[in-house]
Amino acid sequence: MNGAATATRSFGLSEEEIRNRLAEELIRAMRVEGERPTVHAIAHGIARILHEDHLRMLDQLDRARVPLRD
Repeated sequence: MNGAATATRSFGLSEEEIRNRLAEELIRAMRVEGERPTVHAIAHGIARILHEDHLRMLDQLDRARVPLRD
């Protein structure tokens, strides 16, 4: 090896980002649901984080100039 540092790249949100954002989103959604971990609050949190992940991936693909088909 040439001693160069290996860069770690991720596509979309990292596992840590997903975990942290999901925890924050679940707390926010539970507050709206009366401080209870309802199925609706959990589904809302997961859907929101998936949406953020997809937006990050689209941005990364766009910056890499990867064409997407509709």
